Amino acid sequence: MKYFAAACLLVASIPLKAAVPAEQAIELCRAEQNALRRLTCYDAISLTANSNSASTNAITANVAKSDKAVANNADFGIEHRKSSDDANDVLYMTVKDIRYSPRKDLIVEFENGQVWRQNDSGYYKINIGERHFIKRGALNSFFLGNDNNNRILRVRREK
Repeated sequence: MKYFAAACLLVASIPLKAAVPAEQAIELCRAEQNALRRLTCYDAISLTANSNSASTNAITANVAKSDKAVANNADFGIEHRKSSDDANDVLYMTVKDIRYSPRKDLIVEFENGQVWRQNDSGYYKINIGERHFIKRGALNSFFLGNDNNNRILRVRREK
């Protein structure tokens, strides 16, 4: 940690053109675990790069794009356990299997391997082979629905 802080101070004290390329300096800052030190490191980069503000803006835009992970359909419903900003809001899938729990909760398995369980009371008519959607709600809630009717059912991802 001491060496990293020294590296940040070194980056801050030498002009950006002569020292480390901006991408490497940003990577050094990103590796810092302490939030205050990380912020100080980023501030040091921005202060030394005032003469190259246009290139710095382009670099930070590229870094922002690379930091956002594109949500994969395999992670739909469990991405709240991971860091992701570009998650899909609706995912359409075909029903592969329908089961019921001992408490009569609906358990639906889709062709892509995802398993979703009913999370509230109510009846929802569903058949194997039909195309249904899982829609994201507020506060990491999800709803099972179909375009052919108005009913939706609150569900949670099992697998």
